[in-house]
Amino acid sequence: MRLRNALTAGVSLAALAVSGAAFAQSSGTLQMEEIVVFAHRVTETLGGLIAAEQIAKSRSSISQIFIETQNVGQSIAQSINLLPGVNFTNSDPYGSSGGNLRLRSFDGNRISLTFDGVPLNDTGNYAIFTNQLVDPEIVERTTVNLGTTDADSPTAAATGGTINVLTRRPADGFGMTGTAAHGDDNYRRFFAMLDTGILGSVGTAAFLSYSYQKYDKFRGPGNLEKNQFNGKAYQPIGQGRDFISIAFHYNQNRNAFYRNISKAEVAFYGYNFDNLASCTLASRPGGAGAQNDGGHHGAAFHDAAIPRSHR
Repeated sequence: MRLRNALTAGVSLAALAVSGAAFAQSSGTLQMEEIVVFAHRVTETLGGLIAAEQIAKSRSSISQIFIETQNVGQSIAQSINLLPGVNFTNSDPYGSSGGNLRLRSFDGNRISLTFDGVPLNDTGNYAIFTNQLVDPEIVERTTVNLGTTDADSPTAAATGGTINVLTRRPADGFGMTGTAAHGDDNYRRFFAMLDTGILGSVGTAAFLSYSYQKYDKFRGPGNLEKNQFNGKAYQPIGQGRDFISIAFHYNQNRNAFYRNISKAEVAFYGYNFDNLASCTLASRPGGAGAQNDGGHHGAAFHDAAIPRSHR
């Protein structure tokens, strides 16, 4: 107890001495001529992933800040899978086989998909092909309207909602960007983009990009290959936000399909049927024989087991 009291008293005396010194110095004056505070506005996000919306509609968005953290070459439909009400299932790990998209249980035929305002739905049945979307590196923002439409989506497929993909504006300065990736299933992808910068005195700018992607199927023989070109020219008008832009997109897929085997086929051919490198000559249950892409019955071709598509 004595030691504790002595220590307490010592601390109290030191505190008085400090306060006395501070009191003695308080007679001076402090003058400030100017205080400068620097700040910059940042895009408000929810958890750093989803961009906050300021409208009354049920809308969610993601920007390039989040997209650039995802796997290179992956479909933009996979990136919006985290948004509320959006459900996307990929057919393979890298996205070139397409997938199944749902907005609040509405299927892809009832969803309006646009690229810079241009409808991408199939003209016959409004189907969506997610493996044919633009490269994620050139996407500035993707906005999802759930159960509503907007003036930028004039299409009959907007019953369940809209997905608007907005590509980036060409940079004001000259620059080049390139990425390369390699992964499982012999995955390789190359991407290159060139920004021209502002050309002349009128403010015209453009960019051009190319990507190549190829990898083996994770199940069965064959591979998936994709070549894609994108470009955009941008011309501002006046001193406001008005502008004119022209964009193009070219996508070429050479894919070996995954077989969707039925229970009857498994019982007839065995569980290894999906891994056969050639079409079998045996007749299917209840059928007249194997059928190739040309519709001829009774003949088997090597490519019949792994048909290729080009949309």
